[in-house]
Amino acid sequence: MTSQDSDNESIMRRDLQSRRILVAVTGGIAAYKTVDLVRRLLKRGASVRVMMTDSATRFVHPTTFAAISGQRVSTSMWSDSGEPRVDHLELPHWAELIVVAPSTANMLAKLRHGIADDLVSTALLAATCPILVAPAMNPTMWDNIVTRENMQALLQRGIKCNGPNSGEMAAPGEKSGEGRMSEPDEIEAWIVDHFHNSKPLAGKVVLITAGRTEEPIDKVRVLTNRSSGRMGAAIAEEALHLGAEVIFVHGGMDVEPPLGACQYYAPTTLQMLDVVQQHAGNADVAFYVAAVSDWRPAQTFDGKFKRTEQDGDTFSIELVENPDIAATTAKSVKGLAIGFALEVSDALDYAREKLQRKNLDAILFNRETNIGAHEGALTWVTADESIELGSGGKRELAERVLRQVLERMKLD
Repeated sequence: MTSQDSDNESIMRRDLQSRRILVAVTGGIAAYKTVDLVRRLLKRGASVRVMMTDSATRFVHPTTFAAISGQRVSTSMWSDSGEPRVDHLELPHWAELIVVAPSTANMLAKLRHGIADDLVSTALLAATCPILVAPAMNPTMWDNIVTRENMQALLQRGIKCNGPNSGEMAAPGEKSGEGRMSEPDEIEAWIVDHFHNSKPLAGKVVLITAGRTEEPIDKVRVLTNRSSGRMGAAIAEEALHLGAEVIFVHGGMDVEPPLGACQYYAPTTLQMLDVVQQHAGNADVAFYVAAVSDWRPAQTFDGKFKRTEQDGDTFSIELVENPDIAATTAKSVKGLAIGFALEVSDALDYAREKLQRKNLDAILFNRETNIGAHEGALTWVTADESIELGSGGKRELAERVLRQVLERMKLD
């Protein structure tokens, strides 16, 4: 390592100098990751205090955090002698930022409804500083409509969210999915950005649909398309880079969802519509990138439909029309609503017709050769202009798309 590299690392490690960060640990196996998070924040110069729920202490003992932070860890409203403490007031008033990691479904519900039945929930209710939650739970719990509604309400109130990520769960044999707590380095990066944020989309919420919907015919077969999800993921990554709070609603994808976004897996059109309806009213920008099925089977067969169950050598499936997600929700978006129009010819007139019919502020015109590809070409279309954004990789195109958004939001 050169002396310059050493100086740069030293500067980086002091970039949270004297920042007051309160870490709230709730009862999930991901609490072991929070030990590394606290260590990382301390190395950057932050002043870190830790509070824990009783359940959290079953996963990591308070002495671990006390040894790392050099500070007493708060776990109860009461002292050992039974006298009441005021940690629930002193800690949140001391903090410049509260990070709830891991944040269980139970704590999200308490935070939404103002339940204050232990030290952590009471301190969160008394907080006036920003709060970041890092959800961690079983995928079925994260996907539950109650958790979705709680998270949507918290985002509307200004609570920030990092994750959850997709991947393996802690329990042996448990099905993989969305629910893993963000990794400590991802949360660390978010905190650094929070305290040193001159980014143009800081404080803005960007809602993105991505990937392909999959409409079940039976338990095995689906109606779908060849969308890879790369364009939606690239736009999400660029929005995160510009400081936005990203809500990423996706179906099937050939790439991993972007780290740092608040992710929702919605494989069918109706499921995706449900999630988008919950979040559209809170969005400063909404990108309707997902390749959504226009139709779905009128009947879904149990199990696997076998060839022998059908008379003759032909088989028909009756289809019913799906709702148009963009047309249904674009009016609810408080800021810009931006769609995508994939056509097989230079049909700019048809793209403009879609723009009006779906109540969009802009639409990005692309060709069928873009679908599933690593590269593509886009045209930015509004009611009175069209701008060629050129061709390139999906991330390069995402940068050009976001530049158009920033200009229209006057955030350059």
